[in-house]
Amino acid sequence: MTTHRLRPTGRTDQLKPGGRDPSLLQPLLPFAAMTEPPLPLPSRSMSVDMATVPDALRPYFADHCRDGVFFNPWEVPAEPRFTDFLRWRTTRNPWARQKRTKPQAAVLPDALQRLQTLPENGRVAWLGHASALVQLDGLTVLVDPVFGRTAAVIPRCAEAPLSVEDLPHVDVVLLSHGHYDHLDAPSLRALSRRFGPELLFVTPLALSRCLPSRCSNRVELDWWQSIRVGSVDLHLVPAQHWHKRTMTDTNRALWGGWVLRGSGTVYHSGDTGYFGGFRAVGHVFPGIDIAILPIGAWEPRWFMKTQHMSPGESVQALVDMGARELLAMHWGTFDLTDEPLDEGPRALSVALDALDVAPARAHVLAHGGSLPVHSAGSHSVLSEPT
Repeated sequence: MTTHRLRPTGRTDQLKPGGRDPSLLQPLLPFAAMTEPPLPLPSRSMSVDMATVPDALRPYFADHCRDGVFFNPWEVPAEPRFTDFLRWRTTRNPWARQKRTKPQAAVLPDALQRLQTLPENGRVAWLGHASALVQLDGLTVLVDPVFGRTAAVIPRCAEAPLSVEDLPHVDVVLLSHGHYDHLDAPSLRALSRRFGPELLFVTPLALSRCLPSRCSNRVELDWWQSIRVGSVDLHLVPAQHWHKRTMTDTNRALWGGWVLRGSGTVYHSGDTGYFGGFRAVGHVFPGIDIAILPIGAWEPRWFMKTQHMSPGESVQALVDMGARELLAMHWGTFDLTDEPLDEGPRALSVALDALDVAPARAHVLAHGGSLPVHSAGSHSVLSEPT
């Protein structure tokens, strides 16, 4: 097994879905030295013309690793202190009464059939929580796939609309960070079994060591680096978050969001607090068609603010990036925080009005709902899901 860490090469080689073209890669960081010769994989490190970057955005292009530990270079530590975690878990939840009634989240029984009615050159399906299926210009990508419980113990409040066996052929799996509700080892093993050793896993730097061993075709990227697969560029971009999977690996792997850019452009935030980096993403990638942004797991704000956005902050992020439409995620699937599972759509509707953003630009879908990339239709936050 070989892990590839990309360094700037200026190449524009392409990887066809299911195949490889020649290119040599070398390790980017000393602590991540490879023990085997690199397999041939294409690389293209994105070149940002810093002369065009306003001074206010430069922190989002700064160094963000020191002695093997990653950090947010704009000096906002996202990881909570353990004492704050204990304070949260021992404080009465102000939403406790509302949460006595468990909402029934809608799950489409024919999610794949509905997806296939949309233009095949650009369509996105929400599979629950942060899991998304993106089909763009002949490439099929899964982002943060979780098909069962998270961390093996937190049950789903809504079933996955598609099983691994139901999926169309998948070319690439993108992981945003290492938290268990985004990097789910059983789901990744199942995907590897279904699609074989050619399935490509792309992660932020140092995160691939958290993948199951059978996920052997893997590439790591730094912020603002990319890999081209077919005619689609997959870019890792900054997020305000943190890493932890064990007691001893805090911030020993990077985190980020993803921009998928072909004939259309799809952004997936991963987990993130609200930060000025959204303006940087919009500066580098103008014309984002669909921004997949969170509307859940944000309360209490004193504890969650630096690591999870509120629905209002997600709307502001949409505005900051100049993205055309918002697809809501990270709500209704796992009960992780204080607010009710169905509070996100209500709060999103209020935020759209407060920020004077047209409701038709935001989409809250049933689990398994889908949207076209190039023309996102006319569904408002309160409309019948696709």
